Amino acid sequence: MKSLGAKFSEDQLKDIKNLADKLGVSVSAVSRAALRMGAVSIEVAISRNAEKAKDLVLINDARAKQ
Repeated sequence: MKSLGAKFSEDQLKDIKNLADKLGVSVSAVSRAALRMGAVSIEVAISRNAEKAKDLVLINDARAKQ
């Protein structure tokens, strides 16, 4: 596998670690699953309305950086 090199906020890292602890899996497993599940959701949104999907991605990206 290759590294994505994405940066995460402290809150996102805490959330990921908390989920990993609750599930008894690695932080990497939660991160990969969340990325995959999110990508599927974005694909569905694109199929419905690409412009709205783009807005959704940009809004959530901004929120994630807080």
